[in-house]
Amino acid sequence: MVFDALSLQTASALVILVSAVMYLLDTLMLRDALPGRLWAAAFLSGLFSAVCYLVWLAVPGSFIGIVLGNGAFVAATAFIWLGSVAFNGRRLRVPVIVTAVALLAVMIAALIEGARGDWAGAVPLFVGNALFAVLGAIETRRGAIGRRWSAAGLTVVLIIEAVWFTLRVIVFLTEGPDSEVFRTYFGTVMSAFLTMTLVVAAVVVTAVLRSSESTLRGNPETRHLIVDRNGVLLRESFGTVLTILVSRARAAGEDLCVIGIRVDDLRRVATAFGPEEAEEMAQAFRSSVRRHAPTMALVGETDATGLSVAFSTALATDHRRLVRIMHERIVTDLSALGTSVVPVVGVGVALASVDGSDGPTLVDRADAKASLAATTGDQPFGLTTE
Repeated sequence: MVFDALSLQTASALVILVSAVMYLLDTLMLRDALPGRLWAAAFLSGLFSAVCYLVWLAVPGSFIGIVLGNGAFVAATAFIWLGSVAFNGRRLRVPVIVTAVALLAVMIAALIEGARGDWAGAVPLFVGNALFAVLGAIETRRGAIGRRWSAAGLTVVLIIEAVWFTLRVIVFLTEGPDSEVFRTYFGTVMSAFLTMTLVVAAVVVTAVLRSSESTLRGNPETRHLIVDRNGVLLRESFGTVLTILVSRARAAGEDLCVIGIRVDDLRRVATAFGPEEAEEMAQAFRSSVRRHAPTMALVGETDATGLSVAFSTALATDHRRLVRIMHERIVTDLSALGTSVVPVVGVGVALASVDGSDGPTLVDRADAKASLAATTGDQPFGLTTE
């Protein structure tokens, strides 16, 4: 069976059209949050690019179709990346600037190479898609989106796109667009089939991700906080809550204290005495921190061997006594286990009045000080742990 370019482009456009319409209707009905709106923009861009290419194929000499189509094609992949960045709660300013510069470069390249017809600006188009596919694949493996099992599907889609466009660039530059290898494996026919497959997969995956992004779809500003069964907030949730509490504490004339607590030598314990003993210590450590933290304090996870405790205090409060008492009680609990060794517990303190109002930054600075204390034994309450 032989497929002509116009028929395949039409079929591709229909698939993208149906997918985009369904996704957009869902977005409008759910009053979606920013990640969902950015992913919806990706499907709109894909639809617009398909229409532009149809115009180019159907109307001879309509060169502007190639220029706009190339830009929209790259924008579709870029918006998938931007939606993933927004899902992780990261700042969008730099990614948006990168996207704008890349789209402008792709469209200018198509204008300059207008004499090449169908393949005007092909190399920047291929490189742009490969670049944003790689960035998107990396982003879907980190942060909040990386913890969703369904994000693995989006990662696979983006990796396939990145590999295919990278190979397409190589074959285009070495063999040329008229070679048998390029026309068979990287030409319009294969591109249309791949586009239809990946669009359907991306719609399904992003729809699942979007449904878990917020528990209250009526309010696009709602954030989904994640707490484990013991009442410990996961890292991103903990940082988000801290940022809110800092502003409230500041308005009330109070300070926010974040205590980082670490036991960095659990890995060495596991190597020397077995994973069971290290796991027993880790569980005892988490239980001890929760038990001895102030009653109204938040407890958050830093990583596998670190926790953070946050609470509001008066600006003139001396925190060394509280930190010393917590440290002593945690060490006592770990000593009571009767294990082969007692791990070194490091403690670090960060204050909003000193270290800033950004929650994740406060967590990082308290954790860095705790890691240093665990390594050197110099604790923030004036004593040295031998």
